[in-house]
Amino acid sequence: MGTTGREGGIVGRMRAAAVPAAALVALVLAAALATGPAAAWADEPAEGDAYVLGETVNTGTDNGFRGTEALRKGDPHFDWELGRFSVAGYARVEEGADGVPTFVVAPGSGVALSFQLDQDIEALNLDPALSVNRDENGRDAEFAVPEQDLGRGALIVSRAPAGGTPAAPEVTLDFLAGTAVRGQAVEVGTFGEGDYRVALDYELREDVLNLLGISILPSFTDYRIAFSFNVRVDEGLEPGAVSATPAPTAPEASGPAESAGEGAEEPAPEGMPMWQIIIMIAAISIGGLMVIRSETGSGGRKRR
Repeated sequence: MGTTGREGGIVGRMRAAAVPAAALVALVLAAALATGPAAAWADEPAEGDAYVLGETVNTGTDNGFRGTEALRKGDPHFDWELGRFSVAGYARVEEGADGVPTFVVAPGSGVALSFQLDQDIEALNLDPALSVNRDENGRDAEFAVPEQDLGRGALIVSRAPAGGTPAAPEVTLDFLAGTAVRGQAVEVGTFGEGDYRVALDYELREDVLNLLGISILPSFTDYRIAFSFNVRVDEGLEPGAVSATPAPTAPEASGPAESAGEGAEEPAPEGMPMWQIIIMIAAISIGGLMVIRSETGSGGRKRR
């Protein structure tokens, strides 16, 4: 057998071994990615026995956040959440006929309301064209908050004694940029016996068309997360008594959140999305084929 024949046989064996080897490497990498740790921005499980409150609605544009339209396909806010409010520190919760929860606490106790921001407000839902806008001419009709610069989200809290008349609302301007922390539950306040109404008003900006780095005709839409809750004292409870039984489910709009509790297993971390795995496998396969072609070209040259 000539030199060229021997080299051709060697190259053939190399090609036969390279294909399954590349496939094996791709499969191993895909398995590692699929079972690897979740991305850094993924939500962390809530700790303790927390009750999730609030539902996002589309309120229209510059109308005092009056609208209550549900999020539908085609809405820039569809299928993702900005964040979540949760209540903790209660002994038990009772659902009223109107759907408003009443948190029962021990004498001298109250509940803690927190908000966890789950998004980058500069690139909502991982989209750099979608952000929380600075609402320079915002107002809230329900709470009679006059037109002003609300900043990036305004948190409004109305407090009233049990069955009484609400006091003037407390307004925190620029809440999402100045107070909320992405990935962390930030306490909004502690609430003793009374009736409460909370709203988070914010405006989204969508830069659909950019020309040389300049947004052309951006669109603006207002949204709101609002809810009510009551707190009542049960004199028969021991001071400091809180719920020790984790809630079994966590409805989308409101309801008890699942608890990790002591001794509970940590939830399995999420892996890389399937589309990224497919792209990675394809890249490895293409690289392997390029190596094979290069080796084939070298082995096929005739020596003079």
